[in-house]
Amino acid sequence: MDGKVAEHVVELNRKMLNSISGLQKINERTMKELAEQQANAAESFVSVSSEQIKGMGNLTSAQDVAIAQSNIVTEVGKMMADNARRTMELLSRSQNELKGLIEQELSDMVAQANSMTQ
Repeated sequence: MDGKVAEHVVELNRKMLNSISGLQKINERTMKELAEQQANAAESFVSVSSEQIKGMGNLTSAQDVAIAQSNIVTEVGKMMADNARRTMELLSRSQNELKGLIEQELSDMVAQANSMTQ
């Protein structure tokens, strides 16, 4: 009986370590993707801004300046909304992965622990 209990404890520990490893992989990938997304967004913002600055030299009236400013605000606003949407999609996907990992691993560990008492 003692050998069987020890086997169950070892198996339970293995499953717990696998869960921790899975959690780490999900977190690591999510952080990497978020960092890449933010770097891409920053690059896009710089690109749009530099194009707008280049175009400012050709403006001849206050109305032209107002239109150019309106255009940049609109474009940056769209970029920010798109970035926010992509961020939420990434976080939602990660949340679903974590939920699946927790549900499966927790279910397995509870079943393993219950089998030890029988």
